[in-house]
Amino acid sequence: MFDFLGVLVLAALAALFGWVATRAWRARNAILKWVGGVLSGLFVLIFSLLLVLMLVGFYRLNRNYNASHPAPDIAVAMTAENIARGEKFANFCAGCHSPNQQLPLSGQNFLDPAEGGPPAGTLYAPNLTPAGEIAEWSDGEILRAIREGVHKSGRSLLIMPSEVFRNLSDADAQAVVAYLRSQPAAGERSPDTRFNAVGAVLVTTIFPAFTVQPHITQPIIAPLEGPTAEYGEYLISVLACRVCHGGNLAGGQGGAFGPPAGPNLTAIVPQWSEDEFVTFFRTGVDTTGRNIDPEVMPWKEFSDFATDDDLKALYAYLHGLAPIEAPAD
Repeated sequence: MFDFLGVLVLAALAALFGWVATRAWRARNAILKWVGGVLSGLFVLIFSLLLVLMLVGFYRLNRNYNASHPAPDIAVAMTAENIARGEKFANFCAGCHSPNQQLPLSGQNFLDPAEGGPPAGTLYAPNLTPAGEIAEWSDGEILRAIREGVHKSGRSLLIMPSEVFRNLSDADAQAVVAYLRSQPAAGERSPDTRFNAVGAVLVTTIFPAFTVQPHITQPIIAPLEGPTAEYGEYLISVLACRVCHGGNLAGGQGGAFGPPAGPNLTAIVPQWSEDEFVTFFRTGVDTTGRNIDPEVMPWKEFSDFATDDDLKALYAYLHGLAPIEAPAD
C-alpha cells in the first residue's frame, strides 16, 4: 500500500515553502525577510517532517516478514472436539471481527466515517468465515496470523492482539483454525487494508497499530486442564487479562488509544472467596453488590467461555499472587 498522491502533495508543499523561504531571505524589506523567512522555513520543517514520517509509515506498513516468519507446514485436524474447543476461543474474536460482537465473524470496518473514524484509509477487522480471504490461506498461514501477527502477504497485521495469542498452545491455536474453517460462509469479503498519507503518519507516531511478534520456533504445550493454578496462569496469558490489568496484574494504565485501566487483581481477588469469584463472572455483580459494565469488563465473554473449573483455575492462580501495592508499569 502506498499513497503516491499524498507523498507528492507533501513533497510539493515542502518544495514550495522552501522556494518561498529562499525568496523571503533575499528580500530587502527587513520585516518581509525575517517574518516571511521564518514562517516559510517553519512550514518547510513541518512538511518535511510529515513527509519523513509518512515514508517511514509506508515502509513499516509494507515490510515483508515472510522470510523471517515462515508459515508452518501443517494441516489442522477437523475433528468435532477441535471445532468445539476452537469455538470457545473464537467468541473472544467477535469483539473485533463482528459488527454486533456475536458470531459469525463476518468482519467490521474499524475506520467507518459514520462512526467518527479518522480519514486514514481502509482498515477492516476482516471476515474470518470462509466468505473471507482466509479461504485462500493455508492452515499454517492462519496459525501464523493468529500467533505472530503476520498476513499471508508477509506484512504485519494491524490491531491484532498477537502478543496475547502467541501464548496459545499449539493444540488450542489449531482448534481455533479448525473452527474458522468449519463456519458457514457469512457476509462478504472485507476490503483490503489501504492506509493513506494520514494513516501512515498516524501509525508512525501516536497509533500503536503494528502487532507482528517474534517468530515461534518451539512447541507450546498448555498445562493439563483443571481447577489448578498452573492452568489458571495459562488462561490468564491467553485471555488478554494483562492487557487491561497490567503485566503484573497490579493495575493497568489505560490511555487514549489503549484498553481501559483495569484494577489491581493482586489486591482484590485474595479478598474474595472462590464462590464469590465464580458468581461474579456468572452474574457481573461484585462482592459489594455493584453491577459491572460488560463493556468495561467483559465478564459475559468470560462466562460464555469458561467452565466452572476454568474459573476456579483463574481464581487459584490469582488468589495465590502476592499483593502488589504499585500499579503495573
